[in-house]
Amino acid sequence: MHCPLCLSSQTTHYFEDQKRNWLYWLCCNCDYVFRDQLSWLSPEEERARYQTHNNGIENPGYVEFLMPVVKALLPFLKKGDRGLDFGSGPGPILDILFKREGFTVQNYDPYFAPLDFKNSVLFDFVTCTEVFEHFYHPERELKAMKSLLKDKGYLVIMTQFRNSSLDFNNWYYRMDNTHVGFLSSNSLAWIAKSWGFEILSTQASIAVLRRRA
Repeated sequence: MHCPLCLSSQTTHYFEDQKRNWLYWLCCNCDYVFRDQLSWLSPEEERARYQTHNNGIENPGYVEFLMPVVKALLPFLKKGDRGLDFGSGPGPILDILFKREGFTVQNYDPYFAPLDFKNSVLFDFVTCTEVFEHFYHPERELKAMKSLLKDKGYLVIMTQFRNSSLDFNNWYYRMDNTHVGFLSSNSLAWIAKSWGFEILSTQASIAVLRRRA
């Protein structure tokens, strides 16, 4: 079994949810935990699941949930910077929140806002909020996100990071059937080192990275 993040074959069985028939693997190289692809949803099932989300600008709870992403990135931005919301979903709001701060953000989502990467401009920052845990092929998605960033551009990852103290069996974040991969702080450090990023700040669930020139 190869790790979908670092592509290493150094993986081992991590956990089995017998009730749901979900099997998880741990990568011994990058510390990424991922669910076996036999339990992935079909594209049709995945899209239908996302369409049930109530994540629009009219949802004050979700706005409050995402505001820390804006606040974490603002100290690093300069006037005129332009961003991309990678995995914006059916009801994007980060573009609205950043617009209020004077920045333009384009939305990208494979289901709801497709984008031709080959013809895309480069961005000063890319946000990946509550999306990384959905990636079936995180190595491929990281490659895409980095290719869309200018040199010294910023990548913001918001996800619930796995740590050694949590009860993985009862972890609410794992129960979502669209959540198939879980980063740890070690995984984040591996991404920074292997993909040419510098970690500028980390909070409970938000990391700001800068692409090295």
